[in-house]
Amino acid sequence: MTAITRRRFIQGLGAGTAAIAAPGLFTSAWGGLRPDEPSPSEMRRILTRALERGGQYADLFLETRANTQIQVSSSEISSLEYGVIQGGGVRTVAGEKMGYAYAESFDAGQLEDVATSAARIAEAGGPPSRVSLQVEEAPRIVWAEKPVENAPVAEKIALVERVDRAARAVSPDIMQVTINYADSRQRFTLANTEGQLLSDDLPLIYLRVTAIASRNGKVAQGMFRISSRAGMEQMEGGVPEEAGRGAAEQAVRMLEAQPAPTGEMPVVVAAGGGVVFHEAVGHGLEADAILRGTSVFTGRVGEKVATDLITLYDDASMPRLRGSYNVDDEGVPAQKTVLIEKGQLVGYMHSRRTAYNMRANPTGNGRRQSFRHPAIVRMSNTCVAPGRDSADEIIKSTRRGIYAAEFGGGEVDTTTGQFTFGLREAYLIEDGKLTAPIEGANLVGSGPEVLKRIDRVASDFGVWPGTCGKGQWVPVTSGCPTLRVSALTVGGTA
Repeated sequence: MTAITRRRFIQGLGAGTAAIAAPGLFTSAWGGLRPDEPSPSEMRRILTRALERGGQYADLFLETRANTQIQVSSSEISSLEYGVIQGGGVRTVAGEKMGYAYAESFDAGQLEDVATSAARIAEAGGPPSRVSLQVEEAPRIVWAEKPVENAPVAEKIALVERVDRAARAVSPDIMQVTINYADSRQRFTLANTEGQLLSDDLPLIYLRVTAIASRNGKVAQGMFRISSRAGMEQMEGGVPEEAGRGAAEQAVRMLEAQPAPTGEMPVVVAAGGGVVFHEAVGHGLEADAILRGTSVFTGRVGEKVATDLITLYDDASMPRLRGSYNVDDEGVPAQKTVLIEKGQLVGYMHSRRTAYNMRANPTGNGRRQSFRHPAIVRMSNTCVAPGRDSADEIIKSTRRGIYAAEFGGGEVDTTTGQFTFGLREAYLIEDGKLTAPIEGANLVGSGPEVLKRIDRVASDFGVWPGTCGKGQWVPVTSGCPTLRVSALTVGGTA
């Protein structure tokens, strides 16, 4: 195969390939205040303005983010974009009221005007408060050994060329390969009326490969994705080839798929299939849903909500996963929060605001899409803890069922936990063995009910990198070991 055709120029800043390196946009060191941001004294004035109408809490969030995106289809670059966002937002909280406003600027005068707008929305009528700030150093869980902005665009194009070649080399049945590559570096500074003043840097790199295979009129799709809080080191070695082959091999395997069966049966979820727990359980454990009373887990701390085999936690401090960070977007250190322990509900995920309203401690789950958004309660890396079983033994002990190797899209009612998930790759289990691949399988059920039907949990573990939408989009990870749901409704085509 010839090299990828480069038929479209850089979009976004439109400054040519040199713009990708973003000279001067970031300091070489990670952390520390930048000269183009407001000074600490100016930040104090902005926060004082935010409290001038009696607010109880305020924060200032300053952000610079540089993004590169490359899309390849039919061995051609269909899109190559580079962009930068920069600005600041101010939030004021007064009881149940919350005011938020932002400016696409670091100008201190504009940010004072923004603070005035936030204060008017959350007016409480009390006296203004004095603000002091103390510089803090963020912990270092997330870092880039080779910052993405230092890599020339030619290096990134060469990377996706390797992915394309590897995918197409798998089989002559591969008819189409689509590659989405993206990287970013985000730097933010946070100042709040708790007295915090800190800065942080967060790298993120993402690669998704989709392959289409066709044989004798049948078409199948495969997908492989990689993402982590890292720099270009994430793509070193044979990683591009692994991604390309992974997508293509899955597509070729699924050409042999037969129609999925229907009915209630055991389902073995492969390690990494934790997206079910993220969607059908995790959202119900975010404390804003608890405050609204829209979660099935409201008021149930201390109750048995799952089998003894299940411990569920959210942990942003897991090194360099897609959902990890050093501190959340409210300045709370990343931490592990156990939600369900051996089947018992023990807690919820909190932002500063929900923690204040529920007289709890913030758990480091206050996150935002960008400076244009206020922080709300969000998951980070939500995982089911490994158990003691062998993954092979779980399959061997299942007389008939479905092995869910990889999940596709789905729908979830987060107020009830009711879900429907499609399976991208799945197999029949017959007499304790994986047999035919199946297509068209959907899993239908309730998250709270699934928790009570898990009867085997393996000692392995895998993760799935994704993006979670909740009015705002943030990167997340779902993790779990191989486990078995004793009975789950399978909707198929057979």
